[in-house]
Amino acid sequence: MRRDPGEFSRRQKAYWQDVDERHFRWQTEGPYISATEAALVARAQPRAGERVLEIGCGEGANLVHLRQSDVAFHLFAVDFSHAKARFARAATAAHVANADATRLPFRSGTFDAVLVRDLLHHVPDRRAVVSEALRVLRSGGSITVIEPNGRNPLIASMAITIPAERGMLHSRMHRVAAELQDAGANGIETAREQPLPISRLLLHYRLGVPGLGRSRWIAGLLRIAERAASILPRSTWAYFVVRGFAP
Repeated sequence: MRRDPGEFSRRQKAYWQDVDERHFRWQTEGPYISATEAALVARAQPRAGERVLEIGCGEGANLVHLRQSDVAFHLFAVDFSHAKARFARAATAAHVANADATRLPFRSGTFDAVLVRDLLHHVPDRRAVVSEALRVLRSGGSITVIEPNGRNPLIASMAITIPAERGMLHSRMHRVAAELQDAGANGIETAREQPLPISRLLLHYRLGVPGLGRSRWIAGLLRIAERAASILPRSTWAYFVVRGFAP
């Protein structure tokens, strides 16, 4: 059965419209989890003085982690939700606007780097989002896409449980790499992250007990277990990162 893009978009917007402050605090302040989030976002690799744009910033958790970098740069972001954009602006002091990812309110070549995390599996027109991201990049500027891997058992179980996350089941690294290349990006690079992040379930702010992360023993056991999971096939790791450069 073919998916109705209009209905898909309406369901996504309805689910993600409101601010989830608990999720924001979990990502930015949660013991153990906040460190794993920071490490994942660091894959964007912004450099000093750059103008960096995040497309689909949500409440701004990724912006918080980018702010904590050792180098200084100029942070901008957009989100389709008025409420989330307002929250992110207040929580991060970044320049945040309410905008559609397929129609960004910026001139071509405005930014040095673009970050797109956990967004492509939520949009009906992925090609338009990628093309627009490349449009606002200067020549040679970088685009970093971070997405969950539908082949990971934890990611797949979440996708099956939460209807708004079903798109993750079709999330694949080679697909995103091809989308960037088709849009004109050069020098495509790929990486895998978080083999089996059981901490995201055990310490989840709704499903688990996030306070357990404060225990040095629990945190230590989680690190050992999650590092040991690196023996799993890389094709099943929870997240992948695709990076390219504007022509």
